[in-house]
Amino acid sequence: MTLQKVCVADGINLSCITTDKFKTGVLTLSLTIPLTRQNSAFNIVLPGVLRRGTQKYPSMASLNMRLDELYAACVEIRSSRTGKNISLVFTAEMLDESYSTDGTAITDGVIDVIAQMLLHPSLGEGGFESAKVEQEIRFCTDAIRAEINNTRAYAAVRCAELMHRDDPNYPTLKNLENDISLINGASLADYYRRLLSEASIEAFYVGSLSVDSIAEKLRCALISWQAKDHSHITLPSAESATPYISVTEEMPVSQGKLSMGFRTGVCNDGCGDGFYAAILLNEIFGGSPASKLFMNVREKMSLCYYCSSAYSQYTGNITVSAGVNTANRDIARGAILSQLDDIRAGKISDAELHAAKTSLENAYRQIYDNPFELQAFLGARAMFGIEDGIEESREKLSRVTLGQVIDIAKQTVLDTEFFIEGTLSDGDEEDEE
Repeated sequence: MTLQKVCVADGINLSCITTDKFKTGVLTLSLTIPLTRQNSAFNIVLPGVLRRGTQKYPSMASLNMRLDELYAACVEIRSSRTGKNISLVFTAEMLDESYSTDGTAITDGVIDVIAQMLLHPSLGEGGFESAKVEQEIRFCTDAIRAEINNTRAYAAVRCAELMHRDDPNYPTLKNLENDISLINGASLADYYRRLLSEASIEAFYVGSLSVDSIAEKLRCALISWQAKDHSHITLPSAESATPYISVTEEMPVSQGKLSMGFRTGVCNDGCGDGFYAAILLNEIFGGSPASKLFMNVREKMSLCYYCSSAYSQYTGNITVSAGVNTANRDIARGAILSQLDDIRAGKISDAELHAAKTSLENAYRQIYDNPFELQAFLGARAMFGIEDGIEESREKLSRVTLGQVIDIAKQTVLDTEFFIEGTLSDGDEEDEE
């Protein structure tokens, strides 16, 4: 599979993988602007409003009816953060043209639906219809509150918020709920117009059609779009450590949730290969069932209901998440840090290193099996101009040495901890592990 890139028009770039491997094609369009509190709030509400109707398809029902005519194609709109950027993302999944039994131009029809939602929404002189906006605000507010109720996810979110506590542009759950409540039809319409004016469009297609064919279809469908002043994409950069902070919140749950934020100083910025040592470090530390956190802290020591780590490739941060009995918090914390110290000291067996590399190499291979995985892996890289493809990434990963992993571990710093202290006894509540 070869990735091809073309400029469709000024401000519209297309990345394309032409393949007949899949029965469905995937097309995404991303409009990206800088991440700010205000942009985040508007960008959360806007997708649902755009999905509620256009000038050509005035209701959600008529939009769905049109998609049903296109062999039950699916078009979703969502808000997505990547590094210090926020995007409005249209994602379409459609039956491949070769499987159409009646000659229906499926891809043309899907692109038209996307263009209608993007460029021709139901928009009056005063802005978006107030009733639709208010309903979406309620939905979004409920979703934010539901995230708080998922204590495992909430602990990781709060840890990330604390890691960015000095960044006024970073959107916290509390700020988002407040900012969303202030949105109305007029202000949302102003944001929508600004998004069209400032954002560039990054399109990504996986399917059987050629890059020239998709480019022409997009050019025709988006001919009325004119961006006046393209926002510059903020390229990835590793975040620096901040003064250590530890915060505890009490919640009516029985299982404590510990989240620990580390800075590696290395991210996927396309400069150098340190990123591959960092992802291998995370895999050995807590990124897989064969990792030190899982095998030792969870299995051998039985200190956690779950214990794993996740690496953010565009910030360089590692977050450890663990479910523990509140009484065992300090012991579990010490055990987690001890595993990182072992890596720093070079206490990594050949079996651990081999298992970590094999796990990541298999993950790279599996990307080829799913068009959404292809888009997710290559789409952000295309946006940032990072050239490493799947095979290049596997090759660079295979060359990472134990010494490089140790070096990254030595420069990795813990600067943030967040803990949910459960106030219920074990028998009072069923916790999701």
